[in-house]
This record gives sequence, structure tokens and C-alpha cells, in this order.
Amino acid sequence: MATTIGLPTLKIAFEKAAEQVANRSKKGYVALFVRDAQENGVHALSSEALIPSKLGEANREYIRQCFAGSDRGGPSLVYLVVIATGTDDTTALEAGLKSIEQYSIDYLAGPPDVTDQELAKLVEWTKAQRAAYRTVKLVKPWKTAGSDDMGIIELDESGMADKDGPVTAAEYCGRIAGILAGIPMGMSCAYAALPELTAVTARTTEEQIEAINNGKLILIHDGLQAKIARGVNSLTTIPATGKADWSKIKIVEGMDLITYFLRTTIENSWLGRYPNTYDNKQLLVTVIYNFFLELEQAGVLSAGESFAGVDYDRQLQYLQSQGVETAALTEQQVLEYQTGSYVFLKCGGRLMDSMEDFEVLFNNL
Repeated sequence: MATTIGLPTLKIAFEKAAEQVANRSKKGYVALFVRDAQENGVHALSSEALIPSKLGEANREYIRQCFAGSDRGGPSLVYLVVIATGTDDTTALEAGLKSIEQYSIDYLAGPPDVTDQELAKLVEWTKAQRAAYRTVKLVKPWKTAGSDDMGIIELDESGMADKDGPVTAAEYCGRIAGILAGIPMGMSCAYAALPELTAVTARTTEEQIEAINNGKLILIHDGLQAKIARGVNSLTTIPATGKADWSKIKIVEGMDLITYFLRTTIENSWLGRYPNTYDNKQLLVTVIYNFFLELEQAGVLSAGESFAGVDYDRQLQYLQSQGVETAALTEQQVLEYQTGSYVFLKCGGRLMDSMEDFEVLFNNL
């Protein structure tokens, strides 16, 4: 327990047995970078009709593809970040990243001509944002080694083509970001159609499975149209307190919805606003639990398994660290005891996956 007074802290930990849960009240926001000599700065676009007309046509098409989404929906907002051309380092990109730290972002994609140095900065920035409980996820081309991070999604495609010719992974990351941002909470991106593609990287079934298991987002073609194979991020090393399904984009999206709600609700509506009484703690617990019920109805959490309450174990540890004699206290007395500025809550639920793996038995009678 800290012995000095610093900034108020908000510690959120997803544990193996019970992830802390709540809701992100909105989703579908993409930050998209392009490099252009015109219109430098950040533009909040709610539709492709608002794409700045002075941008080059290739950049305008890159943005239109982001808005296209899939048959499951599209992004509700695109923060377009136009950075200057002709720079030999990452200065312009870093300035652009700094300019969007004030916004809430779900998915991020670099410019279609992103450099390896810029990719490294994008990864670094994304990890730093997620460490501060901001829920951005980066969509980037896979390179020689995976990022092994559930906040980094890596498209491994070298054989894509559309009617105009070859398409690189970097040129397609904005499209993928738009698709992922538009997926409703109860769905995944598995088998989301990509009708504009005429070819994808040729892989055998075994090679497809190996790529997915290695944390690569890949595409398949069923002879009729191209599709996203399975929605996975680059995480391959599961933390000791983690779960295997943290490698799935849908599950991480659910975790991020929860993180967003906890962070913004506590920081904006509770932190510093109320006396730290047991009754006020219970009010916050009720707010959290009620939203769990909404998440259960939306198919994000499994029905009937959510919970929230004051954390007895951590409260007890705090009191003991402060020299309070706890041996004679009942559990309820511990829960109601004054804890200074600290609020210890425990909540959890089971995140729901989508229907992706089918086994159907047909009996020929």
C-alpha cells in the first residue's frame, strides 16, 4: 500500500477466474493515418461524405474503404489524421499520435505507405495507451516476428489483389480496422466478407491453421468470395493470470468495453466527488452490476454469472497494513470499515464468444 499521497489511482486487473467487467458506452471509432500535402491535422468524420476534397485520390479511397465496414456494420466515426509528406523520420507520425490522445479510439491503422520505423512507434504508442487503460487496438501488417500482444492485430497477407491489381497488407489495414470497429458486440469478424478482393494469399488448410495459431490475421477465399478466416490478435503467450481466448479479437473487445466503462465511469462520475462511505461504495457497485445485466442481454457476458461487490480480501489487507486490529471484526464490519481514499471492488463475469466452430451430424435414415 502506498505511503505517500500521489495522483488518485485506478487499478483494473482482469484475472483468470473473474475478469472485472462493465460497459463501454460506445464503440466503432477508428483513427486512420494518411500522408498528404493538403489538409494536415485531425478531422472527425462521421461519414465518407465528409472526406476532405483536397486529399489525393488514393488517400480518399483508403478512407472510403475504412468506412465500408462489412455486412455486420461499419465504423460510426473516423478520426482522420493527415500527416505531412516528405519526412525522413517518425516526427510527423508521433505528432499525429500525440494529437489523438484526447480522443476515445477503438482501432488504429497507419498510413498505407507506413515505414518499419513508424510501425515500431505505432506499436509503442498503442502499448502505452493500453497500459493506461485506454482501449485502442492497432491493426498493422505482420512483419518478421509477431508482436505477441492482444492489443496488436497483425494482417499477414502477401497475395491480395482486387480488380486494379495487387494490394499490400499495409494498404489494407485501414479496411480491416473499419470492419472490426463496425462489428456489433455480440458478433465476431470471422467470415466477414471482403467482396472487392479477387485473390488472397494461397495457403493449405494446415498452413491456415498454423498462421492463426501464430497470432496472424489471415484471409481465405471459398471460391465465391474472400473472407476473414478467424478474428485473432497477435497474442500467443498467454499470461499466467490470463485465458486462451484473450487471443480472440471479440473477447478483447468485450474486455475493452468493460475497461472503458470502469475507467470513464469512475474517473468522470465518482473520483473525488463523494465521501468514501460504505453506502457510496454500494451505490457504485449497483451501477456496475446493472450494466453487467445489459451486457448479458447484449450477448457480451454469459447470463446469470455476473457479480460485483466490495472486495473483502483487499479491504482486510488494507486495514491490517494500517495497523487496525481485525481479529475481532466480523466480515460486515470489515466491509464497512473506513479505508481512507481507497475503494476496493471486485466484480466479474464470463465473456461470451460467438458461434464459429460447428459440428453437425446428419443421419441418413
